[in-house]
Amino acid sequence: MKYLSKSQIREILSKRDLECGVAGLKDLPLPHMLKGVPEAAKLIAAHMRQDSKILIVGDYDADGVNASAIMQGFFEALGYERFEVVLPNRFSDGYGLSTKLLERLEAPKHYALVITVDNGVSAFEAGEFCKAHNLALIITDHHTPQDSLPICDVLINPKQESCGFPFKDICGAMVAWYLCAGVKQECDARIDMSVFLPFVGLATLGDVMPLVGINRIIVKKALQILRTTDAPFAQVLRQKLGVISAQALSFSIIPLLNCAGRVSDARIAFEFLTLKSLPQALQIYAQLQSLNNERKSLQAQTLQKAQDSLTQTDVFVYAIGEWHIGVVGIVCAKLAQTYQKSAFVLSDEGDGVLKGSGRAYDGVNLIKSLQKAQELKPLLLEFGGHQGAVGLQIHKDNLSEFMEILSSCVQRETESESRDVLGYVSAHDIDMELFSILEEFEPFGAHNPQPCFICDDLTLIDSKPMGKNKEHLRLDFCAPSGKRLYGVEFFASEVSRQEWRFALTYDRYFKRLCLQIEG
Repeated sequence: MKYLSKSQIREILSKRDLECGVAGLKDLPLPHMLKGVPEAAKLIAAHMRQDSKILIVGDYDADGVNASAIMQGFFEALGYERFEVVLPNRFSDGYGLSTKLLERLEAPKHYALVITVDNGVSAFEAGEFCKAHNLALIITDHHTPQDSLPICDVLINPKQESCGFPFKDICGAMVAWYLCAGVKQECDARIDMSVFLPFVGLATLGDVMPLVGINRIIVKKALQILRTTDAPFAQVLRQKLGVISAQALSFSIIPLLNCAGRVSDARIAFEFLTLKSLPQALQIYAQLQSLNNERKSLQAQTLQKAQDSLTQTDVFVYAIGEWHIGVVGIVCAKLAQTYQKSAFVLSDEGDGVLKGSGRAYDGVNLIKSLQKAQELKPLLLEFGGHQGAVGLQIHKDNLSEFMEILSSCVQRETESESRDVLGYVSAHDIDMELFSILEEFEPFGAHNPQPCFICDDLTLIDSKPMGKNKEHLRLDFCAPSGKRLYGVEFFASEVSRQEWRFALTYDRYFKRLCLQIEG
C-alpha cells in the first residue's frame, strides 16, 4: 500500500483553482461591473433626496433574511429612516414580491420605491402592478431568469444577459451588498461595507454557493469578523457553537435561520441577526432552536408519507400529498440523496393545483431542464430557481404528462460533487501537522469539497452510541504506534469494516483531532 505523504497532500490540494483571480478583498469586482447597479444607485439616491418611503422585500430563507439584514443595516448606517423591510410569510403571502403582498401593504399609498432582495426575477404580475400604480421597482436577484423578464425600472442579476460581472454564481445577499456599495459611491458616504460581510458569508453558505473566487474570499473574511465582532448574534454563535467555521455554521445556524420561514415567520430569524441586545438575541436563538425541533418533527412525518406514496421514473422521483409546504424542500433533498435521483415533492393545495419544490442530483441542472420542458409544452403555472433547487406550480391533471416531458429534457452540468478521496494515509501521519495543511485550503464546501482519506492501519478499540437520541457512534482507535485517535460516525448504529474513510476535523471542545468517518 502506498501512503500519501503530507507534502503530496499539500501538492494535490494546491492544484485546486480556488482563487479564480481573487486573492483578497482588494481583488473583488467593482460595483459598476454588476449590470444595473449604477442606475439603481442613482434611482435610490434620487428617492432619498425626495424623502420617499422605500419598501424592501426579502425572502424567507437564510439568503433572503441575510440580504434583508444587509439592507436594513446599510440604510441605518446612511442615516436614512424612511424605509421598511418586509419578509413575506410563506403561508399567507407566498414567495417573494407579489401583488397579494403589495395589496396587503397598500404599497401604492405608502411607498414610492420597492426594492427586492433575493427574489423578483419571476415577479411578472407584481411588476405590472408596480407600473400600473406608479411604483418605482428595483429587482435584485440571483436566480436564473426566464426568457422574458418582469417589468421594472432596474434589474440587477449576474445571470441576466449582457451582465459582465465575472462571477455568476453568487447569492442574493451578495447582490444586495453590491447594490449598497453602489449607493455608497453615489452618495459619497463613509460606510465600512465590511461590517455586512458576515451576512454575505452566512447567505453564501446557506445557498451552497461555490466556495471559490469571490465567494471563498467573502466567506473567509466573514468567518474572521464573526470570531471578533461585538454584534449580538455573533456573540451568541461563539457562545453556542464554540468554533466559527464554514462547516459549523452550515450545520448549525443555517438550519435555524431557514426553519423560521419554514414553520413560522422569517421575521424571527431576521430579528436574531439585527437585534442590538445580547439578552434578546439569546432569547431569539432559543426560539429558533424550538422552531427547528418542530421542523424536524414535521420533516420526519412528511418524509415517511412521501416515501409511502413515491413515484419513480428513470431520472426522477416525485411525491404528491397534503404536505406542510414549509418542509417540502428539505424532504425533497432527503429523497434525492436516498434514491440518488433528482426529486420533486408537491403539496396538494386542494384546488387542483400542486405547489412544491425540486432538488437536483448527479449534476442535473433543474432550472434549465424545466425551461426546456416548458418550451416544448407550457404546463407549469409558475416556476423559478437555479441549478440545484427550484419551486414550481402545476395543475394536478398535468403532472404525469409533465414528468414524462421533463424526463426527455434533462440538462446536465457537471458530475455531482462529494468529498474528494485523496488516497490512503498512514495512521502515523494523522496529526496536527496534517490538520494544519488542510486548514490552509478552507473554507470547504461546494466546488471545494472537504478532502477525505482512507486509513487501513487503524484498530477499532471501542464504539459507543452518542447524541441526544443515540443515533451517532463515537469511535476509539489505536494506531500501530499505540497512539489513540478519536472518531465520530453520524447516523450509524454498527461498525463492520477494516478500512476507514474519514475527513479530518478538530474537536475544539475536547482539544483533540477527530476523524469524521464516512459511512
